[in-house]
Parts: sequence; C-alpha cells; structure tokens
Amino acid sequence: MKFTLLLLLLAASLHAADKPNIVFLLADDLGGSDLHCYGHPYSRTPNIDSLAKDGTRFTQFYAMGATCCPTRTALMTSRFAATYAKYPANGGFGDHLTITELMKKQGYATGHFGKWHIGPESKPGTYGIVAISGGDEEGGKNKKVADERGRDAHIYDDAIKFIEKNKSGPFYVNVWGHISHNPVNPIDSLVKRWSDLKVKDSDFPPQMRMKIDEVRKAGGDVDDAMRRYLADVESLDDSVGMILKRLDELGLRENTIVVFSTDQGADMTKASQGGLRFNQMGFNGALRGGKHTHWEGGVRCPWIVRWPGNVLAGRTDDQSVISGVDWLPTLCAIAGVKINSDNFEGEDASAAWLGKAPHVRTKPLLWKTSSTGSEAYIREGQWKLRYPTRKNGGELELYDILADAAESKNLADKHSDIVKKLSAKVEAWIAKLPTEYEKTKDKDE
Repeated sequence: MKFTLLLLLLAASLHAADKPNIVFLLADDLGGSDLHCYGHPYSRTPNIDSLAKDGTRFTQFYAMGATCCPTRTALMTSRFAATYAKYPANGGFGDHLTITELMKKQGYATGHFGKWHIGPESKPGTYGIVAISGGDEEGGKNKKVADERGRDAHIYDDAIKFIEKNKSGPFYVNVWGHISHNPVNPIDSLVKRWSDLKVKDSDFPPQMRMKIDEVRKAGGDVDDAMRRYLADVESLDDSVGMILKRLDELGLRENTIVVFSTDQGADMTKASQGGLRFNQMGFNGALRGGKHTHWEGGVRCPWIVRWPGNVLAGRTDDQSVISGVDWLPTLCAIAGVKINSDNFEGEDASAAWLGKAPHVRTKPLLWKTSSTGSEAYIREGQWKLRYPTRKNGGELELYDILADAAESKNLADKHSDIVKKLSAKVEAWIAKLPTEYEKTKDKDE
C-alpha cells in the first residue's frame, strides 16, 4: 500500500512538473515606450528588461481596449468587450469561460492580486480564482501607497506569498498593479533617485514634445513631473525584481512562464490639467494617440514572454501580430487544455512565443467601445481602418501599419478596394453586437 501511494505521489509530481507555472504581470496605463527595452531615453527598468534579455520581446502586440475593463475582458475571456450587452466591469462575464476557470480545471492553483475591474464580485471563487486580493482601489486611495518601495509593492508581496504556498505547482497568477495609472504620486525617497534628471525635448518625438509643451504652458514643472513619473515606473520594476528573485530562490525559474504587459498606452490628453495630472508623463514613442483611443499609441503595448528553454532568449519578434484575445487560447495550447476555438475570438499564438514561426492572423483584430454608434477599428494584415459611425462622424481612414506605424498618411483614397473590404467586415461585426447596451459610469474613463 505504501509503495502504491508513493508511486501515485511521484506520478502526480511528474505530471505537475509537465505543466508550466504562469505569472502574468500587468501594468496600468504604462506607455508603449516607457520601458528602457522599448526605447525610453531615461527610464531605468533593469528587471523588466531582464525578461526581454532572457525571453522574447514582441513589438506588434495589441491591447483590445482603450480603457481598463475592455482590455481585461479580452485577456480573461478571449472575447471583445463590445460583444457583451452589459459592461463587464459592472455585469461580469456571464456564462463565458475565463482563462482562470480553464486553468483551475486543469489542476492549476489560481490567484489574482491587484486591480480587478472585471465584474461586480471579487471574492475568492469568482471565475475559478481561489485566492484574490487587491480589489479596484487605485493608488491614490490605497492606504499602503506610502510604502517606501512603491505603491504596487504590497500587491507583489501577496503574489509572492501565493507562489510560496503553491510552489509545488502548477499555479496561475495574475499580478495586476496600479502603476502608472493616475494619480502618479510616489513618495519623496523614490523621487530623489531622479534628482539629477533634466528633460531634453529633443530626446522625444513630436507627440511627446506636445505633451511636454502643454505642461509648461499650464505652469507645470516638466523636470519634476518626469522625475515623479519615472520614479513610479522604477518602483514597479523593483517589485517585478522581487517576484523574479523569489522564483529563482524557489527553483521555479525554468518551469515558469513570466509575461509582462500593460493594459493600454499612456494617457496623452490630461497632462496639462494641473495638480497630479502634470505627472502623467507616459511615453508612447512616435505612435499616434494614447489611452482612450484606438490609435496605435492607445493599443500597441509591450509584450514580453520568458520561459527558459522554450521561449528563445534575447529575441525580438517584429512580425507576429498578437493580442490580448490570444492569451487564453495560447495558454490553453501550452498547458494542454482542450477548447473549442469557435467559442473564442483569439488565436493560438504559441508557435510565435516559442520562436517556431511568426504568427499570421486568420482572424482580424477589431476595436469598438461598447456604446452604440461609436467608431470602430480593424487591423488585418498590414492594414488598419478607422470606420466612423454616427456618434463620432469623420472620414474613413486607412493606414499601412507596417510602413506607417505613426498613422500619419491616410491612404483611403488610394486603396478604395481595401477600404471596401475592411468596411464590410466591420459592418458585419457591428451587426452582430448587442443593440441595447447597459452601462453605468466607468470610473476609469
């Protein structure tokens, strides 16, 4: 009997070892170029950069929302938020399966720490998540914001405790911080690290220089604002370093997938509004727009994957077009979870993660707020189309994203055939969306 029990325990242990642990680190409103490894001229993010050095950095990853809830909805359910008749932050996901439910059924311990914003209930057991803490409190309302390590440190503390408790694996954990969502207000000891920083306008492309000018015109101190923003980002990097160090100490590095991303680009519209808004100095590179828009600056985000021995180290993937709706089907493919792909709007991008081949989409990416009559966007192949509707008006806009990531040259008149084809796909999609929509005010908008 003892021998049989020993064999069963050994088999269970080997089975668990075959399944990689999953740690998903998600920032909030972090600019697409705020990380040093994504081109910021000043930021210090050595721990996040180490993920890129030891894994693969993607440059055509798309968040599927212009605000927090739509992006998180896509990540959790592989569905576009506009397909829900009730805003998921208020109504939840209904009977749609989530990645955490699927992982739990596969034997994973499941945890979620930090920002929620995916439904009215955030108690343990929701969406198959056994351990939950953090809620929807933003940094400015969080009593632990004065932590000398930064406002997200306590979230990472809780995630580390979860990992320690479930170190025998497999485990899946969301670590969804508040940095760099407004208000950006790090304590002075963190800001002092940046006391020598002086902003040089020529270090940035035109869109960022416009933001800098707006702050100056409104009476803000650009140097101080940039110091505070980068201090906030650096504290996030410090927290990431804590979790990476603990994974190493527990011997979990080799069998753990670590992914870092953000829910959308930096807000480019509010830096001049005074007070703590001056500190919203997030940087989206040369891309157009930011949070609250579906231009590239709002939805093209960092995506870094590390899985030693499986994901190629030091690699940059400039070809694969991947997105938040692909998170669920990709993880299911890796973890051996069988799903009906027809029930999800994302695609399995595991071949791109593993460096076997670039991901070439068979389904287009589609963006639209849930509000009836709002404009829509589609990305298919090299093309991205803005499709205006009665609420927003304006003209059709077509961009060759591979040649013009800044979306500066509208090619709609030159490629009427492409406009017609993409417009038809957008119209067919909109026709399937709910015609009546229930939403209360989203505090993130």
